[in-house]
Amino acid sequence: MEQKFCNSCGAELSEGIKFCENCGTKIDQKTPLQPQPPPPVSMREDPATTPPVKAPPPAGSSGKVPVKIIAGIIIVLIIAAALIFTLLPKIYPGSDQSSAGLVASTGTVSPTITIPVTTVPVTTAPTPAPDPFPNALRLKDGLPFGEGSVESEGTVYRIWMNDTYSWHNDMDNKYYLQKPKPGNKYLFVFVCVFNKGDNRVWPPTSGNIQVYYNGQKYSPDPTHYLPDKISDRDATGIEVKEVQFFSKLFGTEYVEDYGYSHGAQLAYLYPGKSNAIDGYLVYEVPSSLTPEKAYVEIPFNANTVGVWKLG
Repeated sequence: MEQKFCNSCGAELSEGIKFCENCGTKIDQKTPLQPQPPPPVSMREDPATTPPVKAPPPAGSSGKVPVKIIAGIIIVLIIAAALIFTLLPKIYPGSDQSSAGLVASTGTVSPTITIPVTTVPVTTAPTPAPDPFPNALRLKDGLPFGEGSVESEGTVYRIWMNDTYSWHNDMDNKYYLQKPKPGNKYLFVFVCVFNKGDNRVWPPTSGNIQVYYNGQKYSPDPTHYLPDKISDRDATGIEVKEVQFFSKLFGTEYVEDYGYSHGAQLAYLYPGKSNAIDGYLVYEVPSSLTPEKAYVEIPFNANTVGVWKLG
């Protein structure tokens, strides 16, 4: 016989149900129940004030989440994590270090992230050597020396440089090529000295006119042939092919060796520009010499020494 009333709340039961529609208590259909009289009117609950009763879970359900669903969620999370750690370094380069630190934070030891430091070498500019003659004159600048009747002036007005030069032999009327030592070249320095007074004076001698370069000083080349000064006297070198048509500082005459005029050596400097001693001196110097770093020093007398910068 089917149970007609709920054993818990006494509510009347519908046919074929397994749970009380009023309180949700399971109905045992095999246990015959004696019908209970309905409760007094005063004890009945007002349907308007009685809270709704939740429907019982479906038959065969224990109220737990199925294992298959949990396993599926775990698999999805694992796949998502793998995709994140695989794709993130490609999308954001350098993020692999931060990701590794994040994974390590779940363990007991966290790896140390090393940030490379680029060291920029400090280059110190070499200290330039001091100018040995900061007050040197420029080419063609005149320097007065002497006073009164022997007042005079001198200047360096031109230079010429080359690896070789050719000098003329008057005896056989041929030119001979002059070559320096390996690593050297020739420097021609043109000097003009003239007397502005009315008495003759001693001019600066060629042996005292020196070139300074890189801390070294150079005197005129003793192998350069001078007029009437070669040992066998078979040749008189008074012309240099490359400079023989250079004019003197004053006038139109061609320049000669310093201290000579028309092949004759001059002993005094007589008054007037027409009597100026004007000529070149030849120096054998290093091939590295540049005019900007070379100087010529001329001692005119005990009180006056002039220095000219060649460039």
